[in-house]
Amino acid sequence: MRIILTVLFCLGVSLKGADDGRWIDPADPTIPVDFKYQGEYVGSLDDGGKLGCQVVSLGSGVFQAVLYTGGLPGAGWDGKSRSIMDGKLAGDGVLFTAASGKRAHVAATRGREKKPSSTRVSLLTKFPPAGHRPCRAQIAGDKMKGKVEGASFSLSKTIRKSPTLGQKPPPGAIALFDGSHMKEWTGGSIHKKFATLMPEPNSLMSRRKFHNYTVHLELLLPYQPAYRSQDRGNSGFYQVHDYEIQVLDSFGMDGAHNECGGIYSHKGADVNMCLPPLVWQTFDVKFTNSVVKDGKKIKNAVITVRHNGVLIHDNFKIPGKSRYGVRGSPEGTPGPFMLQNHREPLQYRNIWVLPHGPTPLLPVGQLKPPIAKKPAMKPVAPVSDAAKAMLGKWHIRFSNNGNEYVLNLNSDGRSHLARTGKAWDGVWVVKEGTLTVTNPHDVIRIHLAPKDGVCSGKNNFGAARLSRNEVPKF
Repeated sequence: MRIILTVLFCLGVSLKGADDGRWIDPADPTIPVDFKYQGEYVGSLDDGGKLGCQVVSLGSGVFQAVLYTGGLPGAGWDGKSRSIMDGKLAGDGVLFTAASGKRAHVAATRGREKKPSSTRVSLLTKFPPAGHRPCRAQIAGDKMKGKVEGASFSLSKTIRKSPTLGQKPPPGAIALFDGSHMKEWTGGSIHKKFATLMPEPNSLMSRRKFHNYTVHLELLLPYQPAYRSQDRGNSGFYQVHDYEIQVLDSFGMDGAHNECGGIYSHKGADVNMCLPPLVWQTFDVKFTNSVVKDGKKIKNAVITVRHNGVLIHDNFKIPGKSRYGVRGSPEGTPGPFMLQNHREPLQYRNIWVLPHGPTPLLPVGQLKPPIAKKPAMKPVAPVSDAAKAMLGKWHIRFSNNGNEYVLNLNSDGRSHLARTGKAWDGVWVVKEGTLTVTNPHDVIRIHLAPKDGVCSGKNNFGAARLSRNEVPKF
């Protein structure tokens, strides 16, 4: 069985399917009926004024829709006013009701949600968003009709295509992937049916190093509606292996730094141009590497990015490397492209680069792409007095969401992190004044130097605060 699985990965045959809740082919007969309703709708109010709507599938017949005043993002939206509706399958369509009440950001939950709901979450970080108006609607076929504050509207489904989709390499460009071979890459695989490049079973790394260039890349996000946050079609398009353009199914969301098109850990997209899953998308990037003189960086790297033809970063000066997955060499040196493996069935095609300068091959020792290592999960019973003092229940909060967690540190070295409806088991250790809690999705590090009874630190996504007797505030 192990040999068969290895051969399938090498042939680029996807093992994902209905049982996994992930689909990579819009023609797959096992794809849920929800899929045909997810997407973009455009039209107008009966009394004038254009509207756009993005309908996002959350799994099990649950939807959330974002209504945009003026049209879709990058195509008329005024950049300010949005309204949210909650939706559920109803017969041969979807019925939407006005969203209200207190809500957490949908990205506050990780992994695959067993009982999806739209009424307790929001696709947008702030709820209600600016310009939110009560609205309701119904989809039948490819039409959406509804009312917003009493004014009727009618929208039709549309499938946007990037103006650079299928763009051929210009004179002097290097075709990094045209569907026929992987000579320019290490790691990853080719999907034989679709002739696409996939970052599985491990990350893809270009065999050449680049410095300054223009690059074109096309990508297809998988459809995995019940998955949340960084477990929803995650990958990364690394420039010179130092600066990550986030790849993620963040259709209908804000476009933060850790959402599709964001410069990870530095800047969100000026406009979220992420299209729905299983629609081909493009990144067109102009990159100038940072400059180092006498061992000191004197100029930051500069990047311009167009996502599906729309400018989302305009000559942005990147202040430093991205937070995760980067190489150890100094900034300003030529480096490879990397397409990150995050255990998600992403597909890439039509990748070419127009270099401005030489493109040396990577040294042999660097050709193998890094494989993400799972955190060590072997529990070790505490022996020091400092560690034993940490035993028991703690309250913990994280800056990236508003949830309150309870952390239990057990005497056998195991940890249990929980909040309402969700829990993570892991291990913990105290070393050199730092508490480190590791679970399958996260590493939390807390410096044990309390101030007013609260210890500070961070996890993979931002700041963290720990307290024994109260819920710590930010």
